[in-house]
Amino acid sequence: MAERTRLIFRADGNPRIGLGHVMRLLALAEILREQFACVFAIQEPSPEVLAQLRAVCEEVVEMAPQPAAGEPAWLRQHVLRPTDVLVLDGYGFELNYQEAVRPAVARLVCLDDLHAFPFVADLVLNPAGGVTQERYDLRTPGARLLAGPAYAPLRTAFREVVHPVPSSALATTILVCLGGADPTHQTQQVTAALLQLPATEHVHAVVGSAYAGWEGLQTWAQDQARLTLHRNLPAAELCQLMQTCGAAVCSPSTISYEYCAAGGGLLFLLPTAANQHDLDLFLRLAGLALPYASASNVLTSPEADRISLQLRQAQQHYFDGQAPQRLRQEFAALVLPSFSLQLRPVAPADSEQLFEWANEPAVRQHSFNPNPISLAEHEQWFQNRLNDPNSILLIAEDSTTRQAAGLIRFSVENTEATLSYLLGANYRGKGLAAGLLAAGTWQLLQQFPAVRQVVGHVQATNLASIRAFERAGFQELSFSETANANSRTFYWLSSGIYPIFRALFYTT
Repeated sequence: MAERTRLIFRADGNPRIGLGHVMRLLALAEILREQFACVFAIQEPSPEVLAQLRAVCEEVVEMAPQPAAGEPAWLRQHVLRPTDVLVLDGYGFELNYQEAVRPAVARLVCLDDLHAFPFVADLVLNPAGGVTQERYDLRTPGARLLAGPAYAPLRTAFREVVHPVPSSALATTILVCLGGADPTHQTQQVTAALLQLPATEHVHAVVGSAYAGWEGLQTWAQDQARLTLHRNLPAAELCQLMQTCGAAVCSPSTISYEYCAAGGGLLFLLPTAANQHDLDLFLRLAGLALPYASASNVLTSPEADRISLQLRQAQQHYFDGQAPQRLRQEFAALVLPSFSLQLRPVAPADSEQLFEWANEPAVRQHSFNPNPISLAEHEQWFQNRLNDPNSILLIAEDSTTRQAAGLIRFSVENTEATLSYLLGANYRGKGLAAGLLAAGTWQLLQQFPAVRQVVGHVQATNLASIRAFERAGFQELSFSETANANSRTFYWLSSGIYPIFRALFYTT
């Protein structure tokens, strides 16, 4: 059995900077650990954080404190291998750091909130919606940006919530969670203001292990009969608590996403850090949350239930529970060998080549209709495809010889696209099919960003094509869903959400 590719996660967390970066990478490791061997490198973790990391990752590397400038050399010497994928999450991993570690690994991934400096990463992940690639300086050819809640790594408890969650939680029970560390120390102030509202029946205030003012908060809370304090709640318990709270005041960070995923309700945002700008803007403009300044008016309004229902519906639209599959397929495609072919649109002059390919015995053997295709049938089909605005035909071309090497085509109907592909005889057996599937799918989604699912049908006996879909990150539909013993169906999930939101985000 081949050794699994290692993912090296690198982030730090403490009471000063919070634990957001560490927890975000830990959630990503939970999602990917069946595909990859997960290793976490961290400086001076607390015992609680270390226990959490060891519960998920195969190895935890405890790094001695050192200047950021010297860290890449230490990682190259003690941790990194040429076959690794390095995943960075933190504001100290700027361009110089990336350039120092990039040659030592196979791929580089960066999680980012700020788009404040250039990247030489192969993949950048920003959980905020409405952020486009134009906002980034991506310097690696072919680098991709994944943005929005469709790609947000959440902890297991929040990924496994089944919608629709019963909406019996009332807005009179309110959650306050301003991040595990609450670096601006606003938990007590916000909780006190909510307890003064006549509509408030109970407040649950949640802080993490990195919260520095726990003793003082406990002392103050002793005189608050309608307040329950929680510290360092496990994810499953936090999820259950959220489902009892019909309203929440959260920082616009992962905790807000977790509240939305848990079932949601009246979500009020109180930013506590500069890096939360994009998430704050997205959540409010997409109709998932309201500013904290409006909390007292909304919570005491007779319209509170109606507003809560409206926000909850929007939250469940964006948090569809499919982010783990999207992340798994993207990371599977990320570690494919570099695709050596170039894609271009089919031109009328390609008709003869496509006709020749279509009638090759190997192609007909693996087609659902094995009969030869007449020239008249082909020409009619070809013209129809060229004239169809919902049809994309892409030639895979050898970048050295300019020889046509294969074809991938898509037929788009509403939010679903169906693909088929082939490779010329001289290009089969070289491991190119998975790269063709991934590259073609990415190009399709650039032209049709509203597409939510790309599907491909394969004869059950075509083992090479089945393996290509699997390597490219496509997920197979179960037999009960396809109901055809002679074929297997694979699908790729996109967000399909961003185009709905784009105009609103950039005109507000």
